[in-house]
Amino acid sequence: MPQVRPILKQADRFLKFLIVLGTIVYLAEISTRTSGDVPRQYVFLWAEGLIALIFTIEYALRWIDDAQDHYGWHYPYSPLGIVDLVSILPFWIGLFAPIDWGHFLRAFRIFQLLKFFRYNRSLQLVALGFYRAWPALKPLLFSHFVVGLFCTASIYEAEYEAQPEKMRDLFDAAYFTMVTVATVGYGDITPVTTLGRSITMFTFVTALAIFAGILGVFGASFYKVMEEELDPDIDPIAEFQKESERQLHACHSRLGL
Repeated sequence: MPQVRPILKQADRFLKFLIVLGTIVYLAEISTRTSGDVPRQYVFLWAEGLIALIFTIEYALRWIDDAQDHYGWHYPYSPLGIVDLVSILPFWIGLFAPIDWGHFLRAFRIFQLLKFFRYNRSLQLVALGFYRAWPALKPLLFSHFVVGLFCTASIYEAEYEAQPEKMRDLFDAAYFTMVTVATVGYGDITPVTTLGRSITMFTFVTALAIFAGILGVFGASFYKVMEEELDPDIDPIAEFQKESERQLHACHSRLGL
């Protein structure tokens, strides 16, 4: 089988153009949908389909390239492979999904802009910062989840009898908890009982403290990554593999393997 790597290299400039064009076409299709211009809308839909087909062919070629051992690791499970898959899945799933879901799924095509991850070193370093922060984030996120779940259940128990028209179910309670933790405070749902207000204050203080810890982890990780950006010899994609191996080794050590 002929080598496909040179073909992909030559197609890079064209693929970059399609990434931008695909996003513009999708946004234009939304505009024509709201204006009722049906003929033009179909033109945009066909253009989206053609772009999705080209990206699907690219995905298949990169998988073949991986089989020819250019990457040295499994493309479908790599960050680049996942980004490429996410950029094409919404179109193909949307063909078989109900109409209401189809419109929603097409919104995910915006994620095809993440394909620039392959060509932009700064984006790769940002993603590396997130990846390196993950081991330290796990206990913080779990703590955040426990506090949020407790506050969701307790605020529902405290408020559902006092205002059943607003606190109708656990989803409303979870929505209120998220708005409170995010310090947005829309005001569409507010506690009216003393217990409910006490729970809200507890939620705000504890969740905000954990959130500050999460920001600190991100800050430390990104600071180290930005230092590495100054070194042109550092390959972020290779660093992904090294970090993956390091985390796997640490996991095996904890398990005694």
